[in-house]
Amino acid sequence: MSSRGNAGRSSLRPPLFFFFSLLLFFPSVLYAWGEAGHRIVADIADRHLDDRTRQGIRELIGDASLASVSDWADRIRGERPETARWHFVNIPYRASRYDPKRDCAFPKKGDCVVAAIGRFRRVVSNRSLSLSERAEALKFLIHLMADLHQPLHAADRKDRGGNDLQVTFFGEKLLPNEKPWTLHAVWDGGLIDRTGLLERAYVDHLQFWINQQSLFVLQSGTAADWAMESHRAAVEVAYRIPRNRKLSKDYFEKSLPVMDALLAKAGVRLARVLNEAFARAK
Repeated sequence: MSSRGNAGRSSLRPPLFFFFSLLLFFPSVLYAWGEAGHRIVADIADRHLDDRTRQGIRELIGDASLASVSDWADRIRGERPETARWHFVNIPYRASRYDPKRDCAFPKKGDCVVAAIGRFRRVVSNRSLSLSERAEALKFLIHLMADLHQPLHAADRKDRGGNDLQVTFFGEKLLPNEKPWTLHAVWDGGLIDRTGLLERAYVDHLQFWINQQSLFVLQSGTAADWAMESHRAAVEVAYRIPRNRKLSKDYFEKSLPVMDALLAKAGVRLARVLNEAFARAK
């Protein structure tokens, strides 16, 4: 994910959480939320789409899966820097509410993820626009709904969403690419990677948790509400690190159920957004 919260109070600890304690010291290939996380969110959403939405998606991106286009918005950022601010929202760390005039007003450089989601929902629904415009909006929507649920994309602590906060993660100071571990990198990929689960198994695990919840409650709210949920997770969990910045088992065990709940919610909420967008398409 790009640089840049309470994940809800209903059963934040998924029923299979105990399984992960067996995997703490068995790292797999490192993924970023921009890859594995985005695919997981898209896969969950795919399980909750209605038939009309599936047909509408096929009209725009053919037989491509949601997961296969879920990291498109990250891949094109280099050539389209004006899209960078759409991936996060700068809600001040100590703020108790989202204020669009304060948090989402960057006239010369774009707005923020909350506004972008609303904008792309309208484009997807507008059949008077070209298929290519609507297809691009769909790909942005798939990606940005996941970004919205990454806690460090929603809290402004003047450290670029934890990118400037170097940490040690399970005794390692450097990522496999020789770059320093940062708090943002831990939430982008470190936590997911430490579970040792492959994509399909992770999605099944999260879907099992979703099945124990009220889908209506999980999907309720607005993009602004979801941004504040991520913000609370950043304040209450992600940034609660020891003074020595050494993150290991204790931090992992506190963070993982919160991250899992956010990934699951991102998936079912993406499905809701897409179902509504295609239901209103005209």
